[in-house]
Amino acid sequence: MRFIDSTLKDNLTRDKMRMVVSVAAVVVLSLLVFISVYTLLDSRVREDRARRNAQADVLLDAVESSQAESSETETVSETQVEETTETTIDMLAPSVASAETEALSETAAEAGEETSEVQVEETAAAVDPNAVEEYYASVYAASDINLRSGPGTDYDIVRVIHRGEGIDVTGRTGSGWYRTYSGNYVLIELTTTEPVATTAAPTSATTAAPTSAATTAGTVPTTPPMTESNTAGSASTDGMTYYGVCHITFYGPQPLGDGSYSTTTATGTSCSEGRTVAADWSIFPAGTVLYLPNDPLGGDGYYTVEDRGSGVTGSHLDLFANGSHTVTDCEVYIVG
Repeated sequence: MRFIDSTLKDNLTRDKMRMVVSVAAVVVLSLLVFISVYTLLDSRVREDRARRNAQADVLLDAVESSQAESSETETVSETQVEETTETTIDMLAPSVASAETEALSETAAEAGEETSEVQVEETAAAVDPNAVEEYYASVYAASDINLRSGPGTDYDIVRVIHRGEGIDVTGRTGSGWYRTYSGNYVLIELTTTEPVATTAAPTSATTAAPTSAATTAGTVPTTPPMTESNTAGSASTDGMTYYGVCHITFYGPQPLGDGSYSTTTATGTSCSEGRTVAADWSIFPAGTVLYLPNDPLGGDGYYTVEDRGSGVTGSHLDLFANGSHTVTDCEVYIVG
């Protein structure tokens, strides 16, 4: 009986241990399964999150790129519109003034009247008469016209430019005036770019000096009188260096903003007709003495480089003169 009890207890003990081991195995297996499932799900969640973040970044980059392109397009469009507007305004302003001027000229021609300076100026009154645009050209007087000290008929008359006389210009205004090399002005409508046939002017005429009243003296010769002092070979060129032929133009007192005129040169001297010449200092340095055998001003032909200008470059000499003269070409020697 005791043997049976002992065996039963041993069996019960083994059964309990097996049960505990089984439960423990089930728990451990369950934990492993749970961990595996959790790890798998977490991995998938992370991958899904990373994929969504990548898609969101791509969409954000696309939106930013689209906005940048749109902004650049708008900027370019605004710039083009502004440039087009400015160009249109610049083109229309002189065109309108020119169209009005041409209409007035046709009306005057039909009535048998010549176009006057006052009529032409009134049609261009909307344009600033003081705005001068750089413009270099040689034109000719289509008829006897007034050379004025400013761009308007209320300015003083410097002298009368006769039909066919050449005029070198350095600028033009929106109201229809040319600025000459001498700093004075002539009406564009009364000039032409083609030479005008004229009769020879009297050689005894002299150049009128600037005055506040209309010039009534004789005509100005289109070519300088040939005298003993300016005839080729009238002075010995021994010891001089022959430079070559230069283009000769003329300038006068330069207008200032207060209505006065300046005769001070770039070297600080005062301009003097028959002595002062403006030149390109890279070719003829300041102080260089030049000899022109055929002096266009009728002097002794000796000039000193005392001035310079933005339009005087290369083989170009600009003689100071108290009046307007016809541009020409002349042989030049360097003295000493």
